Amino acid sequence: MVFESTPEANDTACVPLDGIEITKWDTGELITRTAANPVGKQNAVHHGDMQLALLARAQELSNVEIRLGARVVDVDIEATVAFLSDGQRVAGDLIIAADGVKSTLKAKVCPPEAVVPLPTGEAAYRFTLSRDLLESDPRLQELVQRSWATRWDGPSRHVVAYPVQNHRLLNVVLIHPDNGDAEESWTSVTDKQNVLTDYQGWDPTLLKLVALAPPEVPNFRMFIYPPAPVWVKGSTILLGDACHAMLPYLGQGVAQAVEDATAIATVLSLIENRQQLPLALRAYESSRKERVDQIQAATYRAREQLHLRDGDAQAARDLERKAASNTGQNSDVVKMQHSYWTWDAAGVAEKTLAALIVA
Repeated sequence: MVFESTPEANDTACVPLDGIEITKWDTGELITRTAANPVGKQNAVHHGDMQLALLARAQELSNVEIRLGARVVDVDIEATVAFLSDGQRVAGDLIIAADGVKSTLKAKVCPPEAVVPLPTGEAAYRFTLSRDLLESDPRLQELVQRSWATRWDGPSRHVVAYPVQNHRLLNVVLIHPDNGDAEESWTSVTDKQNVLTDYQGWDPTLLKLVALAPPEVPNFRMFIYPPAPVWVKGSTILLGDACHAMLPYLGQGVAQAVEDATAIATVLSLIENRQQLPLALRAYESSRKERVDQIQAATYRAREQLHLRDGDAQAARDLERKAASNTGQNSDVVKMQHSYWTWDAAGVAEKTLAALIVA
């Protein structure tokens, strides 16, 4: 049974990406153009689109019940019981706490020090622009019509823009130093003029995008959440952002949640009875935790590379990117990206469970 607090949902779509262009932050000059095909098929998907795709698949399955408007407020780990905001209690064999970056259930599984978020000193402006808003400018129109992402890497900031919803929208994310205006909230907003001020002197194309944004732009503070020391307690497990919330610099937040889901689904499908459930949950955590901890650490290193100030280090970074692009390689580190995108979460989980059974 899936409990989801959201009351309803709508249809959406995605865009297969050919690659990403990295441009100079102030002029828009092309630094490198990296095709996605050396690694494999790549899609740009809005988070809402991804959720709806998963929802649609779940609705096709006869053994899945989805209850919208059902908010889980507490769990009894010993009894494997979930308590809903309307007073209902639901018992089962396993509780999967996939309740996001601000998980209320993480505190039930992890010690207190693992639940306290630490500010990164950075925040993110986010907005989308409809295709019709961009049609008056050929360059802006190109950004939403073609199947490429565009990124501007600059001093203490970077921006990424890419088409979503079958080229109907352009998604724009602007990472910037946290000036204290943002809140740790899904609904924090700032005046558009603040965004224009923050990116004064940047590529005129980017500033045109910001000028078309709504008068109030969502602005979210980004926090570092310590890696969860444990993911499993009794028959309750953590999954996704609830146990490994990630900074957005490598685009791995949703990806790792999907891998988690693949791993837990795999081990559950391989056990024969409830008595084997503890072994399956051990295999789930063992097959996932080391990989996720490494990726979390890599996001911090990626931030440093993205936000270099103009100078020798920045020039060396851009030269390396150009050289990699000229050889047809992925300029964002071939081996690293390959390990992210081709990981066999199901296979690793299956092998981990088999090893535990033999032991």
